[in-house]
Amino acid sequence: MTARPASAPVPADQLDAPLDPLSETALEWLVRLHDGTAGEADWAAYDSWQAAGPEHRSAALRAERLWEGLGAALHRPRRRTRPLLALLLVGLGLLGLGAALLPDGDISTATGERRQMTLADGSALLLDAETSLDIEITPEHRRLHLHRGALHVTVAPDPARPFEVIAAGTTTRALGTAFEVRRRDDSVQVTVTEHAVRVSAPDGSSRAVQSGQSLRYGPATGLQTAQPANLASLTAWQRGRLVFDGQPLGDVVADMQRYRRGLILISDARLRALPVTGVFATGDSDGLVEAIAASLPVRVLRLPLVTVIRPIAAAD
Repeated sequence: MTARPASAPVPADQLDAPLDPLSETALEWLVRLHDGTAGEADWAAYDSWQAAGPEHRSAALRAERLWEGLGAALHRPRRRTRPLLALLLVGLGLLGLGAALLPDGDISTATGERRQMTLADGSALLLDAETSLDIEITPEHRRLHLHRGALHVTVAPDPARPFEVIAAGTTTRALGTAFEVRRRDDSVQVTVTEHAVRVSAPDGSSRAVQSGQSLRYGPATGLQTAQPANLASLTAWQRGRLVFDGQPLGDVVADMQRYRRGLILISDARLRALPVTGVFATGDSDGLVEAIAASLPVRVLRLPLVTVIRPIAAAD
């Protein structure tokens, strides 16, 4: 991106000011560029857009100041390179098949998309929105590498080939089972809906998780002990629901983001710990935002493709 002199962010009392059409377009550019999928070509296109004339440059500057005023860093996101097989599948339209028989390769779902699929070994997968994984099935083993998001797998019996899900260094090995693995950054949660699994951590420790139990792993906490799980709540996403029972607002927003176009920003880190309780449809993220605004001491600011959650000012 073209370098510019540093400028002060937009003051908080000016965040609600309406944007002119060009500045609104520039802000939409920034949202797209920071959604986790943009590459160098996208940034080059933005540079070309803002170089079209002085009005475009002024609009881009205002949008970038507003972006920084919302508490968001301006940066070029990294993008993981997809294997050639995945690119070929996209070109052939195979990734759009809802219940296709899929070979090895890199698979991902879009914002708001849940997808069912059957692996070559007969195991059934259900992927949550914004999930990315690699599939590796050989005559010796069956492995899924979960990069982000969540999946539920019903494992087809095959005693000669272990079935494993690898996420953030942990390995979940099926023991004739159905289970869910959810990854957020380097933290992992494993929930068993049938039979049992064994989860191994990078430090060599391992624990068994039985049906109706859930286990968490994090870099700071290590592999925790399996606990009884509310399966109806934890697997609600499979039925198009989000269920929260006192979850921190930061986690709720991260879950909601997978089903909502545009970005959701929390401008004050102190708000992230606020508890949220309720049941919401995954297709009604606006309803969840409205519930947050009505039940928590926050103010919700809506801009083109950006929703900002911030503290209630003394004057509000």
